[in-house]
Amino acid sequence: MEKYAVITMLTAGTVFFAALAFFLWRSNKEHLPEAETLLRNKGFGMILSAAALCWCVPQVQAVAWAWLANYAWIIAAAALLLCIKYLDNLASRGFAGLLIMGAYSFLDMSFDCKLNMNISGALPAWIWGAVGIVIAAKPCYLRDYLRLGAEKPFFRYLAAALSGITVLFLIATVIIYLKVQG
Repeated sequence: MEKYAVITMLTAGTVFFAALAFFLWRSNKEHLPEAETLLRNKGFGMILSAAALCWCVPQVQAVAWAWLANYAWIIAAAALLLCIKYLDNLASRGFAGLLIMGAYSFLDMSFDCKLNMNISGALPAWIWGAVGIVIAAKPCYLRDYLRLGAEKPFFRYLAAALSGITVLFLIATVIIYLKVQG
């Protein structure tokens, strides 16, 4: 069962980064208003933030004190409600949370499954984790980067290429995982 869960998560990551590459590729001057509206969309941000928090709670429960672990879901729900009420750029922040959790989970899975990918496995996770931390700290940077990409296509294509390379890397990881696990 765990094998299928890992493959499902890697496949979901592959689809996510493929969609991100397409989104970034399309974010030119013509589509920039739609992209900026999406980054401020509360409903979309609520979904992304809820997904990031649901992904985070089991990780917190594993290291928290027993009394705190019992309340982790309640704390996460309260945090989500407060975020929805008081934060702007919720979609950017939810996206950042997903990047951070994805980077952490990928590194953890690589060690647990003994994939032995060394620096080639860690580098994409470090990059996306760092991008997630920067976006979480300053969500306006994502909007500013999209604006920069709309003005200068090199930056848009660079981010789309990084997402595309990540898609290829995740596909290779699934293949390696299937060979290692048998």
